[in-house]
Amino acid sequence: MLPNDAKKPTYRGLLAFARAIDEPLERFQQRIAAKHFGPEHEAAAIVPRGNKKTTTAAIIGLHHLLTVPNAGVTIGAATRDQAKICFERMKGFAGHEALRGLVTPRTFELRATSLAEDRDPLAKMFGGEAILKVVPSNGERAHGLSSSLYIGDELWAWRQEGELLEAMQTGLIKRPDAKFLAISTAAARLDSPLGRLRERALAQQEVTSKGFVIEANGELAWIEWTLPEDESLDDMAALKKVNPAAYITTAALRRQRAAIPDIAFAQFHGNRWGVQEGAWLPAGAWNKCAGEATIEAGESVVIGVDIGGSRANSAVVIATPDLRVQAKTWIGDRSVLDVAEFLDSIASVYSIQEVAYDPWRFRSEALRLEEKGMTMVEFPQSHARMVPASERLYAAVTEGRLTHGNDPELNAHVGAAVAKQTDRGWRLDRSAGGGNIDAAVALAMAVDRAGEPVQKTALLGWI
Repeated sequence: MLPNDAKKPTYRGLLAFARAIDEPLERFQQRIAAKHFGPEHEAAAIVPRGNKKTTTAAIIGLHHLLTVPNAGVTIGAATRDQAKICFERMKGFAGHEALRGLVTPRTFELRATSLAEDRDPLAKMFGGEAILKVVPSNGERAHGLSSSLYIGDELWAWRQEGELLEAMQTGLIKRPDAKFLAISTAAARLDSPLGRLRERALAQQEVTSKGFVIEANGELAWIEWTLPEDESLDDMAALKKVNPAAYITTAALRRQRAAIPDIAFAQFHGNRWGVQEGAWLPAGAWNKCAGEATIEAGESVVIGVDIGGSRANSAVVIATPDLRVQAKTWIGDRSVLDVAEFLDSIASVYSIQEVAYDPWRFRSEALRLEEKGMTMVEFPQSHARMVPASERLYAAVTEGRLTHGNDPELNAHVGAAVAKQTDRGWRLDRSAGGGNIDAAVALAMAVDRAGEPVQKTALLGWI
C-alpha cells in the first residue's frame, strides 16, 4: 500500500512514490523531476542512451496518473515497438505490490481511479477513471489530444513532420495545469522536432553550462548532459560524467566505443547533436537575432536570389546596409518568372544597389531586368563564392549584427541548412535528410554583397 506522502502530486510525492515501488530516483533523475515540477508548462531532459529515460518517464507518468485530479496522460514514442517497450515498463511498475488494485492494464493503456479522491471531495464528485495511453509518433494523426500530462519519449527518433509533438504542445492550452515533458537522447539531425525544441530552449535568457550539463529556464525548462566538441570520444572519464546512471561504467563505455561507429557512439553515448551533419550556427544564435526588421520605402538595399528546381523553393532576400533582412519564397517551375516579376515590382519601392543571383536558371531573366536598369551581379554557387559568403553570414548572426523578422519560412530554411566541409572551408548546404535551404543561401548572398563597398564611378581624366 502506498504511504500517504507518495499520494501527493508534488516533487517530494514523486520521490516517495518511486521509493514505494522500489525504484528510487538517482540524483540525475531527481534533477529531471525537479524540472518537470517547476513553474514552466514545458520541460525537456536530454541524456544518453541507457540512462533510464523510459524508466523515468514511466515513473513520472504513473505517479501523475494516480495523484492528479481528473488525470489524463499521453505518452508519445517514436514507433509502435518503442511504444510497446514504454508501456510494458509502466505496466510492470503498475503491478507492484504497493499499487495492487489501483491500476488496470488494457492494450497500450492503463486505467486507474485517482488517489486524489482520498484528499479532494470534488475530485471524487467530478472525477472519473484516469487514463494513461501510449501512442507512436508514426501512427494516425493525433490532433485533438486533451491530457493533463504529455510525455515525449525518445523524441530524437520521432518522424520529421513533428505532428505528434505539435498536437501535444497545442493541447496544453486545454487545461491550465497541463504539462509537457520530453525525455530523449540528442537528435542526429538538427532540423528535427527535437532539434528545433533545443534551439528554442537555448535562445532563452537564462542558460547556464556547468561541467557537462547545460540548463535553461524560461517558458521551456531544459537540462542536458552532453560531451562538448572539444572533448575526445576516447576520454572515458569525461564520458562517464555525461552518462550519469550509476550502473553505466567506464568499462562498459569502452566496450561500446570499440563496438559501434564514431557517429553512433557520439550521438548515443556522447549525447552530441547533429552528428550526421555539422551545425552551422550555435544553438539559439538565430533566434536571438529576431527583432524589428521593417524596411521602409526608399531605403538602400542589396538583394540575393536563389532559384530552386521544380520541388525546391526559389527565394529572394532583401538586406539593408545594417543587415535588416526580409525573405520571400516561391515553389515550382514558374518561380523563375515569379521572382523576376517581384523584383520588377519593387524596383520603384527601394533603392536597389544590386541583385546578386545564381546564373543557373535565371540568367535570361537577369538580362531582361538589367536592360530595365537594374544592377545584376552573377553569384555562382561555387565553393569559391559560397565559402566566404557562408562565413560572413555566420559572423553576422553570431555577432548579433543581423536582424530578421522571425518569418517562419526563413526560419525553416535557416534551420534546415548545415555546414559541409569543402577543400576551401565550410559552406552552407542541404542536409542528407533534405529540406529547403534556398532562402538561407539567398541570405548568405545578400549579406555577402551588403558587406562589399559600392563601386563608384570616378573621373580619371580627359581624353
